[in-house]
Amino acid sequence: GFLFSLTFAASAAWADYPDKPISLIVPLPAGGPTDAVARSVADALSKSLGKPIVVENKPGADGAIGAKAAMAAPADGYTLLFGIGSLVAIPYLQNPPPYDAQKDLNPVSAIGRFPFVLSVHPSVPAATLSEFIAYAKSKPGGLFYASSTASEALAAAEFMKATGVVMTRVPYKGAGQAMPDLLSGRVHVMFGPISAVLPASKEGKLRLLAMFSSSRTPAAPDVPTLSEAGVAGIAVPTWQAVFAPPGVPKPVIDRLNAEIAAALGTDGLRTRLDGLMLQIEPSTPEELRERIAQESRTWEQFIRDHKLGPQ
Repeated sequence: GFLFSLTFAASAAWADYPDKPISLIVPLPAGGPTDAVARSVADALSKSLGKPIVVENKPGADGAIGAKAAMAAPADGYTLLFGIGSLVAIPYLQNPPPYDAQKDLNPVSAIGRFPFVLSVHPSVPAATLSEFIAYAKSKPGGLFYASSTASEALAAAEFMKATGVVMTRVPYKGAGQAMPDLLSGRVHVMFGPISAVLPASKEGKLRLLAMFSSSRTPAAPDVPTLSEAGVAGIAVPTWQAVFAPPGVPKPVIDRLNAEIAAALGTDGLRTRLDGLMLQIEPSTPEELRERIAQESRTWEQFIRDHKLGPQ
């Protein structure tokens, strides 16, 4: 009974968690899609936990500044991190690596993912993905694609590897900069979050050819997934998730995980996240840990192959 009483003592010590406000660090600027998801989740959680959850934006260095601030916080569960998939890439892109994603990101729960879509300017003579692949193959390197994040670059690279298509990358600082060039036809193709291109596609200014997700999105039910359109095995890290600093006790992680799963099941939060075009996908801490281990290998390989890391 000794082990049992130790475990019981540990969980009893955390029985009144939380008894004060919790800070949720978002490593991106206020006002973007990830920030909106984080605030919606914080709002729902503060209701169920009965304590305020205060969102703090700490942008910079592609998310590394906010991530490091959260990792350096006390391991008591009162500071959490709203993480994104590209945080796993940062250790391979920055020198020295600001953290070790597998050791320092302490998984609480996945939230969901922003579905990526392959969109083209109407000047590209292709109504379907297979027509697009045939057209792109007839002009090796002749099509330009916009890319502004590591996840977008990875999506494009995986697509080209899977299809044998060769296109030319045009880098941008963000989707906001890329859109005017895509809408004018200066670049032909974009791989990125559907929220960035859906309004233009509804006006006929862009054509959506395939979703980079396991299922179609309610926002654009006519757009097939890549695998439905004949290209299998591509997964892009476009997820959102909650992490704790290293060393936060398991009873706290488990309590937060259960509360997040419950919140994501409520109509109110679902409706808000649907409106932000997030596909809701909660997880256990273990599933999230496994995903990070797997994606660390993918990112390391990708960044080495494309010589993107610190030179």
